[in-house]
Amino acid sequence: MRTIQQQLQNWVKATKFMQRSNKHKKEAKTKRLKESFTERELRELMGVNRPVYRRSKGGAFRQR
Repeated sequence: MRTIQQQLQNWVKATKFMQRSNKHKKEAKTKRLKESFTERELRELMGVNRPVYRRSKGGAFRQR
């Protein structure tokens, strides 16, 4: 018994099937520039300088 690939090759020869080229499917590769953040911007993103709130007596939130 023949393999599927051999059967496909015979079918292509018999029907003179033309395969499409992949030239049109090529995607344009875009170059991404790496973002460089300053130390201040990184600290702001991490939330280092944000106010901190804690529960105190009576369950009220107070700034620490």
